[in-house]
Amino acid sequence: MKRVVIIGADFSPSSLPPATRIRFFATHLPEFGWQPIILTTDPKFYDWNVDPENEHLLPASLEIDRTDAFSANWTRKIGVGDVGMRSLWQHWTRLKRICESQPIDLIFIPVPPYMSMVLGRLAHMRFGIPYVIDYIDPWVTDYYWKLPKEQRPPKWVLADALSRMAEPFSIKRVSHITGVSKGTTDSVVARYAHLGSENATEIPYGASVSDFEYVRRHPRPNPIFDRQDGLVHVSYVGACIPAMHGSVRALFQAMRVGLETSRDIFSRIRLHFVGTTYAHSPIDKRAIEALAREVGIEGYVDERLSRVSYLDSLQIMIDSHALFLAGSEEPHYTASKVFPYILSKRPILAIFHEESSVVDILRETRAGQVFTFGANQKPLDRVSDVAAWLGALECSPEARPLSVVGDDIEPYSTRQMARRLAGVFEKAIRIQQSEQDALVESMEADSNRLANEHQTSLNSNSI
Repeated sequence: MKRVVIIGADFSPSSLPPATRIRFFATHLPEFGWQPIILTTDPKFYDWNVDPENEHLLPASLEIDRTDAFSANWTRKIGVGDVGMRSLWQHWTRLKRICESQPIDLIFIPVPPYMSMVLGRLAHMRFGIPYVIDYIDPWVTDYYWKLPKEQRPPKWVLADALSRMAEPFSIKRVSHITGVSKGTTDSVVARYAHLGSENATEIPYGASVSDFEYVRRHPRPNPIFDRQDGLVHVSYVGACIPAMHGSVRALFQAMRVGLETSRDIFSRIRLHFVGTTYAHSPIDKRAIEALAREVGIEGYVDERLSRVSYLDSLQIMIDSHALFLAGSEEPHYTASKVFPYILSKRPILAIFHEESSVVDILRETRAGQVFTFGANQKPLDRVSDVAAWLGALECSPEARPLSVVGDDIEPYSTRQMARRLAGVFEKAIRIQQSEQDALVESMEADSNRLANEHQTSLNSNSI
């Protein structure tokens, strides 16, 4: 069985998306001939809450190598909080030891945290091992430059400068890139002349049925609402950045229309937004509640800034009467939460850009209602459609048919995503071998040419 080192500074028991994505892949890769070794950070160096129960979801045989990292307590004094940067030296030291002690066929680096991708290039330079970089989100982006200064992430100027220096170095010898959506990989390919469409593969998060089975066997208290209180609870679980606010405004306008025309129905609906910021220690800026106040429906909207644990998020989805998916104005955006949404078997309302892969996923799985927008139609143009959907939901929430889940979801299962990734690994190794064979042939040709030239010189001298 081939060996792959997966470098993920953020891993279980963390509940953040990179940790979950790595676990999904690592669980199924052995079925397709790849034994993963997880190189990660000791959870005591995370500066966000973790859920120890997440480790119950890990395969018992999974090899995990945890390193120290520099403490955020003092690195933040010099402006560094990112765990990928704080663990970079420790991971490089450990990666060298792993590669020197056993044969490693490939290195796989999901990002963020982004600085970890530098390790792939360093390992290739030192050991000649091929590496694959997996983009959950793009690193280099112009999006935030388009926003008002107050809406940009802290230290954005420095972060952007770092990305434009470190990514080209990291990408230079990459064997392949993968990403959660085609739009994500396309944005990377477009920046580098040595990359083409054949060097990139779209691999969504995938749907993990076993995770929902675990939660249903081990139910958890819902920290957000009581499903039995007689109200109708519609939930959005995950970060909600400014690019999604157009979709949120359309939902809120639909609620206002409903309250004006059918108050007896819409007055029982409650909209929950849970974990709306990426920040580990969020400042209390409730952007979603501010949008609700603009529309005049603040009494029907509840926003929780802090992220909940992965298993708590699944419990909230299961307990909700319906789920809301907010699309971004960025066409490439794909929501990883679409897969657990589908498996929750709750009605799904999505307002998404027509070019997003989420649209195809929801339609192919028949798991929810998606209202699209694009160049010729804005999210607010769908207000009447959304209001009609909400009104129909509230009329008989318990009687509404559950989402269809079965053969339709299998092509998007985490197992199938791992199969696709294993295929990428095999391709990367073939490319590496072809390059080595070409180098050997070139060296042999040069050697033969020099030998012939030398022999010709000897013959000339003898004459």
